[in-house]
Amino acid sequence: MTSAAGAFLLARSSSVAEPDADRRPRGAFRFLVVNDLHHAEPACDPFFEALVAQMRGHADIAFCLIVGDLADKGRPESHAAIKRIFAGLGVPVHTVPGNHDNDVAGDTSGYAAVFPGALNYQFTHRGWQFIGLDSTEGYAWGDTHISEATLAFLDATVPKLDRKAPTAVFTHFPLADGVRLRPVNAGEVLRRLDPLNLRVAFCGHFHSRTLKAYGAGLLTTNVCCARVRTNHDGTRPEGYLVCTAYPDGRLVQEFVEFEPASDQPDLPPLLGG
Repeated sequence: MTSAAGAFLLARSSSVAEPDADRRPRGAFRFLVVNDLHHAEPACDPFFEALVAQMRGHADIAFCLIVGDLADKGRPESHAAIKRIFAGLGVPVHTVPGNHDNDVAGDTSGYAAVFPGALNYQFTHRGWQFIGLDSTEGYAWGDTHISEATLAFLDATVPKLDRKAPTAVFTHFPLADGVRLRPVNAGEVLRRLDPLNLRVAFCGHFHSRTLKAYGAGLLTTNVCCARVRTNHDGTRPEGYLVCTAYPDGRLVQEFVEFEPASDQPDLPPLLGG
């Protein structure tokens, strides 16, 4: 077992059964991760309201990460709907854009109007460092390049961070070598992150659950959680992650299935995530 595999556990569950909070060490905390929502129209609202209702069933959640493609066609009303519905979690929601969030303007301006300050940024929680990155190149979905603005943000930010503190990255496009739809220059992002104690990168875009060891951590993607999209790998379950982070840098990920609404179209897997 590699050091990364020993530090991380990925379990699948179709319920919201919770571990005993009293058995978690002081300083441990839990958070949610979801990606590729693809809100397309008002008919999607009940789907996401039900998703948020299920997410609220998890106890002691500190915050939620939404890892890109909040909207399916970049429409401002879709961004506004996701912001409104996920406010129902009652915890902070941290987002980054996906390529579909840029469909209307061809850049992040429409997304940023609804989610200001949520392109390249960093926050800390109980000793963990979280880095949100904009990995989009307009609305392009393949053979993309992560922008110079994002690389410059990392150049300015990484030297200011604690090299020993466990660090998590969340960005839309896959970072791991060999994963489909990875940006051409994803290695430039990883090189800039190498000085840090990177424990996990949460990514989307490729609608599939992948885990690749990287140093002491994992580079991941997850399936989508959408009413109007399906998984690129042909699998049926959609869902999200419930993560427990420990002060020593361990991270336990539990995949929780969300059953799509009965009116979800039976669409074939779409390449352009």
